[in-house]
Formats: sequence, C-alpha cells, structure tokens
Amino acid sequence: MIPRPHQALNDLAGRIGSRVLPELSDPFTMADAGLISLLMSLLGEELEKGVANRVADAEALKALFADTAGEPSGAKARAAFVDSQPESLTLTDVTAWLDQGLALLIDLHAWAEEADDELNRRIWSFLAAHTERHKFDF
Repeated sequence: MIPRPHQALNDLAGRIGSRVLPELSDPFTMADAGLISLLMSLLGEELEKGVANRVADAEALKALFADTAGEPSGAKARAAFVDSQPESLTLTDVTAWLDQGLALLIDLHAWAEEADDELNRRIWSFLAAHTERHKFDF
C-alpha cells in the first residue's frame, strides 16, 4: 500500500526535476523529462482531489436539476440522475457517472440559452464553479 500516492508522485516528479534533468544534455530529452515531471505532479494532484471534485460537481448538478424538474425534454433523465450514485468511488466510475450528468446539462443549457435567462445564468455559474474546482494549483 502507498498511503499517500499523490505525495509519492510529487516526490518522483521532484526527483526527475532535481536529479535527472540536470544530468541530461540533449534539449529534446530535457524537455521530455520536464514534461513528464510536470505531468506526474498534475496526476498526483488529480489523484488527491479528483473524486471529491467530481462528487462536488455532481451534487451541484443534482441541485440544479432538481430545480428544473418541469423544464423541457430530458426531465425524466435529469430526475434519474438526481436519484443516482456512481457504481463505485473509483475515479473511473465517478467520472463516468458525472459525464452522464454533464451530457444532460448540455441539452438543458442549449434550451435555457433560448428560453430561460435565469436558468442560463445558473448554468454558467455552475460551469464557473466547475472550472475553479478543477484547476491545477501549480
């Protein structure tokens, strides 16, 4: 077991940056090693916060969908999402579950842009919060 996998990835990325990168002479290999190091750090951050961020997105979507029960087509699918949970808490399953909700949001947003300014603003607020939750802190 690796008790803090996000820290392990960050430590490995740091080691590549501080120990391996300075020993390289080829600029393309240096760029590759730097990119690998950066991506490992980002993967560590995603590993640490990914499930929590997606669950927060899904809960916000559920609240938004619960308020739009009588809106246009797709109401039954949105209600089903409100009552749903991911198959498991793995990042893969939580991502797939959230993707279902986001697909429903796209259809609702297309309608709201034409028919409901208040709902359109609420959807944009959700999207802004979603973006803020998923930004990387590096």
